[in-house]
Amino acid sequence: MNTEPTTPFRAGRLPEQADDHFLGLERAAPVATDAALLTEALVSKAITRKAMICIHGQVGLGKTFAVNAACRKLAPGATVLLQFAQAPHMAQIRAALWDGLDLPGPAPVNTTHICDDQIRQALAGSFHLLLLDEVQHLGPTVLEYLRDLWDKNSKSAKSLTTVLVGSGNTRQKILHRNALHSRVHRWQQFSPLTPAEILTVIPGYHRLWNGVEDEVLLWIDDCAGHGCFRTWANLTVILQDALDDDPKLTFSKDLVRWAFSQLDPTTRFPGQVGFDG
Repeated sequence: MNTEPTTPFRAGRLPEQADDHFLGLERAAPVATDAALLTEALVSKAITRKAMICIHGQVGLGKTFAVNAACRKLAPGATVLLQFAQAPHMAQIRAALWDGLDLPGPAPVNTTHICDDQIRQALAGSFHLLLLDEVQHLGPTVLEYLRDLWDKNSKSAKSLTTVLVGSGNTRQKILHRNALHSRVHRWQQFSPLTPAEILTVIPGYHRLWNGVEDEVLLWIDDCAGHGCFRTWANLTVILQDALDDDPKLTFSKDLVRWAFSQLDPTTRFPGQVGFDG
């Protein structure tokens, strides 16, 4: 299975749609969950208002997928993506903005006033959507810097939309920065898929689930999925790999039970795995 990115990734730009799928799952389809539709509506409103919005919730619920899809649709050439796996320092933030805005040469991070002036001018020159993912990793200084960028732009050029996305304590971090919190126009909290959503969303997500009985889908969600889209994606990958590796296998509850055994046992309910129907 090909898991290489479909195109080279450039700093500050959105990945290709195919690269959004967990582990490069082939034939996975984007699905219009209620949460994803709301995300698109909020991003659209934020673009219209040149506002700041926050989308948060626990890991694996589809936040990044939904936001990337919305930005790809509504602001494909204007989105500047900043994403850090750990707490960045200000030089990294400035350098990432510099590169994402296609400013010439290396960022002059040692002369901050020059660097910041150039970043503000670039943001003011045309519309940009600044997308911050993994906001839970950002410290107070970085959050205040991002607020200041949006604040100064909102009082002059009015050409900047900011979308904050994160898990864990994202909301608490923003809440503790009063000036930033007061400027967030709209909020969305992602929640696990409900049983009703499982029945409408999962069959359209991947052909593996086409025709699977409702009671089986609900049993899988009760045992292991727990409404977490990433867990469903992981199960789909495990099952599809097994079927691809052994053409004699067919989808069955026994195969699903085996797939459960490949997951971290703390994320599933072993006592329910023996369900027979």
